[in-house]
Amino acid sequence: MGGIRRQKKKTITPGHPYDKARLERELPLVGEYGLRNKKELWKARTMLSKARQQARALLAHTPEVRKQREEELLSRLIRLGMLSKGGDLDSVLALEVRTVLNRRLQTIVHKKGLASTPYQARQFIVHRHIAINNGIVTSPSRLITINEEETINYAPRSPLADSKHPTRPQAPPVIEEAEVKPKKEKPKKEEPIKEPVAKPKAEPKPKPVEKREEPKVEKKVEKPKEEKPKPKVEEKKPPAKPKAEPKKIAEEADLSLIEGIGPKTAMVLKDHGLDTVEKISKITAEELSQVPGIGKATAEKVISNAKAFLKTKGGSK
Repeated sequence: MGGIRRQKKKTITPGHPYDKARLERELPLVGEYGLRNKKELWKARTMLSKARQQARALLAHTPEVRKQREEELLSRLIRLGMLSKGGDLDSVLALEVRTVLNRRLQTIVHKKGLASTPYQARQFIVHRHIAINNGIVTSPSRLITINEEETINYAPRSPLADSKHPTRPQAPPVIEEAEVKPKKEKPKKEEPIKEPVAKPKAEPKPKPVEKREEPKVEKKVEKPKEEKPKPKVEEKKPPAKPKAEPKKIAEEADLSLIEGIGPKTAMVLKDHGLDTVEKISKITAEELSQVPGIGKATAEKVISNAKAFLKTKGGSK
């Protein structure tokens, strides 16, 4: 038996865990690409930093040594689709984290239209619905080469392979028809024939006694004395206080107060210009669903909740 191999860290974690500027940069990326946690983002950043480190080291070597190693580095990045053909070491130093995240299997499944959102793409991969060259793959963070990208599709035995499956983005809408069950008629009970009953004869009513009218006595009505009208004293009303302008609660309210919008989604909406509740209530569900991480059903729910929030808080004009 060989010796025990020491495990090494595959990611370079940030030096300061609570850097506000870094956290604000990372949060939109997590929502846009549907990452599970920050560790997946740090893995992509570590891979990019290693490629840059190799490029800087090659620039310091002699042309003879650089020629051989430069081809190995550039061919690997071109094969993964991070560089275009004819790239050099300077183009490697200009790469960003998005170039690595765009080559993940989860992102490519979403961009090819096999899933509605990046989060749904992750679910399809983990649940064994996605295959590469008819081979099932369950790793959302796998980097895909250019040749493999063409062979990505639904698994042959997956129920999603059926084009009419309701979960697929291209599937037609399912119209549920309510089954009308025929009502069972209850048998009518035969009612017994009732014989006519003779009504008793009504007794004759006694004649009313005529009352004699008594003579009316006129009563003298005394007229009320006329009172002189008192002079009216005008009451001085206090000056009206100026009405305070209604506060625009809806504009100042935090987006995370709306049901269906979390802190991550609020940050993504603000980046797309939807920074107030009033703006969200005025757009359509199709426009809101174009924001990454928000589906059509979620968009309709968020818009209805925003309108309800405006009515309850008095922010609507």
